[in-house]
Amino acid sequence: TDLIKSYRQFIKNTYQSSTLNWLYYPLLTGDRSVMSFAQKEQLQQFGISHLLAISGLHIGLMFSIGFFITRSVISCLNFMVKPLGQQLNLSLIYSFGGFLLAFSYVYLSGFIVSATRALIMLGCYLLIYYYAKQALRWRSILFALVCVLLIDPFSLLNPGLYFSFTAVVIIFWVFSVISISRVGLVAIIKTLVILQIALFIGLLPLSLYYFNGISVIGLVVNLVAIPILGFIIMPSLVLFSVLSLGVDISGLIGVFDYLLQHAYQSLLLLPVDYRWLDTSQFSLQWLISSYLAVLIVCFLPWRLMACLPIAVTFFDQYLQPKPRWQLDVFDVGHGTMVLVSNQGKGFIYDLGPVYFNTFTRINSTLVPYLTSMGIEVEVTLVSHTDKDHIGGLTDWLQHGYQHTFRLLQPNGPEQGCKAGEYRFYDLTITVIEPAEHLKSDNDNSCVVHISDGQFSVLLPGDISTKRESQLIAQQSLLKSTVLLSPHHGSNTSSSELFISAVAPELVIHSTAYKGQWQLPHRHVVARYADHNVMQYSTAAHGQIKVAFYSHQYTINRARDDESYWFLKD
Repeated sequence: TDLIKSYRQFIKNTYQSSTLNWLYYPLLTGDRSVMSFAQKEQLQQFGISHLLAISGLHIGLMFSIGFFITRSVISCLNFMVKPLGQQLNLSLIYSFGGFLLAFSYVYLSGFIVSATRALIMLGCYLLIYYYAKQALRWRSILFALVCVLLIDPFSLLNPGLYFSFTAVVIIFWVFSVISISRVGLVAIIKTLVILQIALFIGLLPLSLYYFNGISVIGLVVNLVAIPILGFIIMPSLVLFSVLSLGVDISGLIGVFDYLLQHAYQSLLLLPVDYRWLDTSQFSLQWLISSYLAVLIVCFLPWRLMACLPIAVTFFDQYLQPKPRWQLDVFDVGHGTMVLVSNQGKGFIYDLGPVYFNTFTRINSTLVPYLTSMGIEVEVTLVSHTDKDHIGGLTDWLQHGYQHTFRLLQPNGPEQGCKAGEYRFYDLTITVIEPAEHLKSDNDNSCVVHISDGQFSVLLPGDISTKRESQLIAQQSLLKSTVLLSPHHGSNTSSSELFISAVAPELVIHSTAYKGQWQLPHRHVVARYADHNVMQYSTAAHGQIKVAFYSHQYTINRARDDESYWFLKD
């Protein structure tokens, strides 16, 4: 609405000269679009990125500010206090004032999902607090969960739902088991420390599952950052914003910004290695068993039983057969990005497309996947210089992978590849260059054959039927179990002779969903079908994994893992 736009523009103008305006604007509006990728990454490393997502903490702070403002206003009207106190529940009036401010805050944020969810939880808590007679805490959580899911059933797909409700459960549990007998600074600090430790441990499985890592210093940083945000930053920003409506307080904002900027710069002095610890993939089974163990420890008398779900999950994972090697074809739209992994080491074939000369799949897909799987990339090869194959090069180099080109492209990825046969742990990689330099950049693609002696993969780049015929004439090593379709399934490739020479059992088309070229071409699909070849497309199935074992291979499609009922045809 116009009011929300005007409010956001007002906040932007008020803090535009501040060094930390990228921090103040999201806190007051919920819009984090002004933040750079580096700033978001820094906050994640420190474990405080949640402080900028308007959620329970912020709604609680706004409610508290509104509560105490309302109480102060009524207290100042001394002549009204006694009459009101005799007829009405003043606590209810204070809470209404707090809820009104919290609602206004959520409204001005545009009712973003996390803020709306927190507001519903607050409303449910207040309703049950003033009208229920027993079991306040746990009933309010269940009531809030039902309301949230009735309003937005798809919030089940949002990780924030699980973080929010788990955090509230932890807070309620902590206050149910510890006794606050004394009021004072030491008692408050002790309670905050216990609460933060409980939140750190309780949210750890969710953090490992969704982010494949954990902030090493997050526990300590949050102990300092949350009180500063609650007692200094948010009240100050609210005060500054209100005063700015009628008074020029740019000098006061400047002093506040100067002090906070120096505090943040001090935080940045901490070495990166002490900020964030990347971990390997934390499976759903481990997530469930972890929380089962926590529930047993916290709510049942037989605490040793907590070992049972952990032990079952451990042995289930341990006894599962491990693949000898694996092929991953990533869903990058119209382009190619392939990972071949063996013994924890990786070989990358192509780096995917670049969109609008800025966005690639390196940061959003490839690097997070490598981290979650614990794979160290040793070799990279770019088939040719088309943007849908080399688009992610700049981002890839920024992550420090320059050395991975030395084996197959010592002169750089733009200068072609070095033909030959190479040993990659249990695999043999054969790189095939064109017999002669061809006019088409596509036909000059580096063709790669990978084999373990029993199963094999052929990665042909964007070659056309002309290069296919040349490969057949050269009697190159073509026969493969799995084929990445040449040129994304274009009709200029995948000739009958080539398909017969490769004789694949499975072909994977790396294509865009409803792309402008409508690939794979229907004639290509028909040709592979005539040869009884299984066909999968990243456009239809998402990332495709082929795991090779001693005597068999399995195929996993990403969209099979997320086969929600509402996505079914």
